[in-house]
Amino acid sequence: MYYMKRLNTIVVAFLAFGMLCGGVGFLGYVYGQDRGYDAGYGAGQGAGYSQGYDRGRTEGYEVGYGVGYESEMREASRGYNVRNPTYKEMREFLSQDTTDSRTYVVDKYNCSDFSAEINNNAESQGIRCAVVDIFHPGGYGHAIVAFETVDKGLIFIEPQFDHEVSLIVGESYSDVNNYTSSANDDTIKRFLVIW
Repeated sequence: MYYMKRLNTIVVAFLAFGMLCGGVGFLGYVYGQDRGYDAGYGAGQGAGYSQGYDRGRTEGYEVGYGVGYESEMREASRGYNVRNPTYKEMREFLSQDTTDSRTYVVDKYNCSDFSAEINNNAESQGIRCAVVDIFHPGGYGHAIVAFETVDKGLIFIEPQFDHEVSLIVGESYSDVNNYTSSANDDTIKRFLVIW
């Protein structure tokens, strides 16, 4: 019996010693991890962190600004940076533009195509140009262009001939502009200027 008591005491002492060592080791690990994390985080918040943060912001801004600026210049070179012309500039553009030499073909190249082409050509040269939709009775319509000139105001142009035209609601487009009468009623019900 004495032997068993002694064995129990040794086992309990051994277990207590093991638990003590394990507990101390675990506490050392936790303490070391916390200290190491705090030291590393603190060092990262110092000069290295600030330098990295500042460099990232500066370089990121410069790269982003450069990409945005280049993109804006590409768009501008395609005619998206447009301005209202003088009357003379509008006339010079129309005299050089060859859209009016195209042939009108129903359902293939009509008034809408003439207007779109002049609009695109003008804007590619930095000249602001609008497409104008004219609405007639019976669902018919016509398309022309317009320029807001800085010296003579809004000028409507028949893109098939480069003629200046007038639009008067309630009047015949052909009659007002001395064109051959249309087969359809071309009374102007309303018109829409689209910039």
